[in-house]
Amino acid sequence: MTTPFEVGETYHRIEDIHDEYGGNRYSGISPCSEYPYVFIFYGESGEWHGYEDELKEDGRFLYTGEGRDGDMTMDGGNAAIRDHAAKGNELHVFEINEGAWQVTYVGEYEYDHHVWTRLPDRNDMMRDAIRFELVPAGGLTMEVDSDVDRMSEEELYELAKQAVSGENRSSTTTTTRTQMKRSEAVKEYALYVADGVCQGCGDAAPFNGKDGEPFLEVHHLHRRGDGGADHPDNVIALCPNCHRRVHYGEDGDEFNQELIEETGRS
Repeated sequence: MTTPFEVGETYHRIEDIHDEYGGNRYSGISPCSEYPYVFIFYGESGEWHGYEDELKEDGRFLYTGEGRDGDMTMDGGNAAIRDHAAKGNELHVFEINEGAWQVTYVGEYEYDHHVWTRLPDRNDMMRDAIRFELVPAGGLTMEVDSDVDRMSEEELYELAKQAVSGENRSSTTTTTRTQMKRSEAVKEYALYVADGVCQGCGDAAPFNGKDGEPFLEVHHLHRRGDGGADHPDNVIALCPNCHRRVHYGEDGDEFNQELIEETGRS
């Protein structure tokens, strides 16, 4: 089934998601009865209830199971995540925004495994909790042609989009392609576009890395923790100084907004 959402796009949770596909509009884990979807929502509000959710740089997503009070149990939404593949359901992850009912689509994921841990509930009482590790649909790696270095900007952009969407899945039967991390595809695109020049200050990279290439760092214009997608439209390449300025500078937020406006990445 074709994924009905676009990575990085903002949706109205009620009108665009639940009115269209069903599911509980108030739950962090929302299975649909008439569609093969399980919606997962996360955001800062979850921290108030003792949830600890985290998007890792390599693409993995750590997600705390449902249950606000007392020990969590492996049923309901938690079982829906664990058993989604066996039941033919897709996991679609959304970041909750500040606007009322506004959520940003992060992508389609797959259950990898879960662990039991100790976390506080919303009353700060320690309890047994479930932490799921989800990976992008198709896994953390993808198959690509071995001559990535020869790809054009347009080809790298399409490759990065495939990495985000979960397309181009790995196979054990091919011998003409090689594997690369999905997160690397987005990075390769950002560095290609920058062509060795910082997109913040306009200066050449300050030095070459161990690979002999100009050293720049990939920056998410809309931070992943704020709902920014790991998508080619959301990344640029900065020198270490500009990158630190964005994250730690007194004018970091203003500088980042300037970058968004200058690159047209609203």
